Amino acid sequence: MAERTLIAVACNLDCPGTTPIVGVYNSYTGALTEAGGAPFVVPDSTDEALLAQYLDMAGGLFVPGGIDVWPMLYGQGPDAKLGRLDPGLDLYQIALIKLARARRMPVFGVCRGVQIMNVALGGTLIQHLGNDPIRFGHQQNMPGRWPSHEATAEKDSLVGALFGEKFSVNSFHHQALDALAPGFRATAWAPDGVIEAFEAEDGSFCMGVQWHPERMIHDFPADLNLFRRFVEEAAKYRAVRRRANGNEN
Repeated sequence: MAERTLIAVACNLDCPGTTPIVGVYNSYTGALTEAGGAPFVVPDSTDEALLAQYLDMAGGLFVPGGIDVWPMLYGQGPDAKLGRLDPGLDLYQIALIKLARARRMPVFGVCRGVQIMNVALGGTLIQHLGNDPIRFGHQQNMPGRWPSHEATAEKDSLVGALFGEKFSVNSFHHQALDALAPGFRATAWAPDGVIEAFEAEDGSFCMGVQWHPERMIHDFPADLNLFRRFVEEAAKYRAVRRRANGNEN
């Protein structure tokens, strides 16, 4: 059996009691495993040297969905409809993203993941989509394996290559990307203009999507192919890094 590439997964911090629990939904790790990767969860830490050591083990960084992002990180006060926050979680994930980006490691974010990536790299968010009449509900009331609306992809993009110009997505969010981080471009949109994907302009694999492809991989092959592409890019990165370090194993 071929060796699988390790994928570092940024954790979430759930708080059912007084002590946070480090973890992620198994739909994320399951999708990464099914795509050929070997995911492991990175515990939260303020020690960037330790976080860098975790990334040294991996070929890519995956950033999952979760709670809202602390708006002070992008220079705003709180919207009245803002949900649960954890600034410590934000700072930990931002540190991981910046460390991965500095070494040009493949980074892939989903839902909150794309949002915190955008904030980490200099962008802003729409804190609450609200009831603007030009928009429709982005919180679907059915299982995530089913899509709730269409999206349109930029033809000259990874999303366009994998999904085609028109494709279907599920939707479980009330925040969204606003001003994009420098060096990134939107590559897919919902019919109401909400950004569904962004990608690095320099061609490196640093991208995120607003929907939850991990919940659709068994019914929509393109969603699994997105994870496969990420794992492939992580394997390439890992191979190059090993050669540079004089390790061919």
